Amino acid sequence: MDELRWRNQGAGRPADSLQRVAIQQRRWVAATNRAAFTALVTGILAALILAILLIRDHGNASRIVHAGPPWTSAQSAPQSLAIRPADQAYDGQFFYRLGVAPFSTAKTVSGVTFDLPALRNVRWLSGGLAWLLSGGQAGGVPWALLAINVVSAIALGAAAGALARSSGRHAAWGLLLALYPGYAYTLTLDTSELLAGALLLTGLYAGRRQHWALAALLLALAVLARDTTIAIPAGLAAGGAYLLLRRRRDGLGPLLTGVSSLIVYAGSQVLQRVRFHAWPFSQSSKNNLSGPFVGLAKELGKDVPPHGGAAAFRLLSLVILLAVMVAGGLAMRGTTIPLVERVAWIPAVVVVLTLNAFLWSGATAFMRAATEGYLLSVLVILGNRARYALYVAAPVLVLWVLTVGSQLHKA
Repeated sequence: MDELRWRNQGAGRPADSLQRVAIQQRRWVAATNRAAFTALVTGILAALILAILLIRDHGNASRIVHAGPPWTSAQSAPQSLAIRPADQAYDGQFFYRLGVAPFSTAKTVSGVTFDLPALRNVRWLSGGLAWLLSGGQAGGVPWALLAINVVSAIALGAAAGALARSSGRHAAWGLLLALYPGYAYTLTLDTSELLAGALLLTGLYAGRRQHWALAALLLALAVLARDTTIAIPAGLAAGGAYLLLRRRRDGLGPLLTGVSSLIVYAGSQVLQRVRFHAWPFSQSSKNNLSGPFVGLAKELGKDVPPHGGAAAFRLLSLVILLAVMVAGGLAMRGTTIPLVERVAWIPAVVVVLTLNAFLWSGATAFMRAATEGYLLSVLVILGNRARYALYVAAPVLVLWVLTVGSQLHKA
């Protein structure tokens, strides 16, 4: 009898153990199914990447600005600004210049000259915030730009997790939004895509919660951080107008939100036209856009088959980016995201397909330029219960790791 009781107790132990494991798994799933979890992950990763850069650069945050000739002069730049060789110079130097003197129309400030003054100044917000955080001190601007990107990464992670949950997904799926490989360039080059993306995703989430006044404010700020973000509010306005034509009152919020951003966009264009005697949109379209698929076809003609490691990486980035947008188009049928977001996907993707050959010739350029198209495509995918998210998750995360590794490896 005692032996039988011992056997029954022993037989129950594995079941009890499995039950405890199942309970722990459920607790883990519940604990990570929060926007705070995705915010924590993106914040830690962003801080870690920047910490590695700072250790590599001996604590000199200005090296991440990537200032260099021909647009930055070593002779007239402050001693606090590290000057790189010409082949390492990049757009972060223009955000630095805005951070030093955001209201100046002078040709050169702190040794930095704008290549396209109207276009650079229409992307004012990141530099303006850096100026506020640094107190206008040139030596503090690089640190302010880093802080803005880390905070933006945290906010973007939170909004991504919240959007994933509102699409019926576990919050962790929001990392597919937050870990866009293009953001690796933003972090390591001091550009503004993370700030614009955080404002954009938070604005879209506010819209889903019917907080349209807040959505209008956030999307207008996104436009001031990165003018190409206007594709999303324009899509919201078009979607809202369509709903109103169908006599649906829920179209009024997105229509007014989109129109308010369009007004801010138009006002910023006029302001820079007055200040610099050139239209930012004209400078952008002339230097960045071409006919649909024209630039893409030219670049594919050069890179297929790829010649060398750089061309292979560029082709891999291009293929994964296009695959996500194609998956977004296929997932459109059956997605549950709001109609106005589905409409906004169209102009966001059209912008990507009209990039010129020069932008397609560098992964850094086209991955930054395609940010909005990627984000809207992933939102569409997350709203579809089919396996599209599973199909794109692994390639995107692999590309994120490779891009981060590549950026950290560069001198």
